[in-house]
Amino acid sequence: MEEKPKLRYFDVIPDRRGFIIKDPLSISNEMLFSRESFLLLSLIDGNNTINDIKMKFLKMTGILLSDIEIMSFIGELDKNFLLYNERFLKKVEEEKNKIKESEFKEIKTHYNISELEKVFNERIKEVQENIKGMIIPHIDINVALDTYIKVFSYLKNIKEKIIFIFGVPHFWYEIPFSIFPKNFRVNDKIIESDFNLIEKINSSFEYDITEDCFSFKNEHSIDFPVIFISFLEEKKKVITSLVSENQKENLIKIKEKICEAIRDIKNDIFFISSIDLSHIGRKFGDERSYDPEDVDKAYLEYLVNLKNEEAFDFLDKNENRTRIDGKNTNFLFLGILKELGVQKGRIIDYRKYYESPTDSTVSYSFVVFR
Repeated sequence: MEEKPKLRYFDVIPDRRGFIIKDPLSISNEMLFSRESFLLLSLIDGNNTINDIKMKFLKMTGILLSDIEIMSFIGELDKNFLLYNERFLKKVEEEKNKIKESEFKEIKTHYNISELEKVFNERIKEVQENIKGMIIPHIDINVALDTYIKVFSYLKNIKEKIIFIFGVPHFWYEIPFSIFPKNFRVNDKIIESDFNLIEKINSSFEYDITEDCFSFKNEHSIDFPVIFISFLEEKKKVITSLVSENQKENLIKIKEKICEAIRDIKNDIFFISSIDLSHIGRKFGDERSYDPEDVDKAYLEYLVNLKNEEAFDFLDKNENRTRIDGKNTNFLFLGILKELGVQKGRIIDYRKYYESPTDSTVSYSFVVFR
């Protein structure tokens, strides 16, 4: 056992019985923790020895646990791959190899895809506007359904044969920029990736950008736009990518490599940045929720004018205090659009979702560029 055991990332859902732990990577089984055991869980942060955990738990609860009890508790977490250690990393490699050997990635979701497609097609509105790219949300589809209907109304009329998606890695990433090297399946439909273009882009990088396929396993910032693309009557190929690089100069280099690779087929490619805006409130570590609209609108003003450097610097200056998750993704996305001659964006929708049980707010927007 590690001298200072450390938990890995997982989702925590408050429950009347305590707290439910869910694994966004679908490696670990769901677990229920009482309030006391959740306190114990919080101490396994990689900074505490067994004795540290014991003394801090005693101070917090008045309960003195033995070393054996604590080690048994940690052992159960380890069995369920909830610790960040060699055992977990070995499991990740196994899962990664499964993906590499698979024919396609099947998008699994709790949404009824067939019903969703029906709703989209029933509520679609005719939009005739020649656009080259869009910023769309990846918040829960039920929360933002009205916005997604607007997204699909524009997406339905694009003429380009390839859709290049830039997503945000929420749970796992190993390299600064990655592209998924497999096709997707949504229900009975296969959405093909453009493997020739993937190979061309990959050849210009110093590392294999297709190696980190595991980060795409349950990544909704990619899955949602691919689901919407599957509803299109005309078949499109996709390039699906995740942007984790956070240094401006390195993002510029990634942009240059992509622009060079697409130079001869740039008119055949449509671009999507799949991001949400602010994440504030108790769920995200704040004492309370508050209105992020002033920050969002200032940031969006830079985006619609394709001022990607100013947008990036604006979030840097305030240390991205509202946790806008599109900082890196939008910088790369807008940099490419500027190289293609796009000059202006337009906000189609902006909304905020407040979650009362956690006193938290997530904002999101739909922006088109031409």
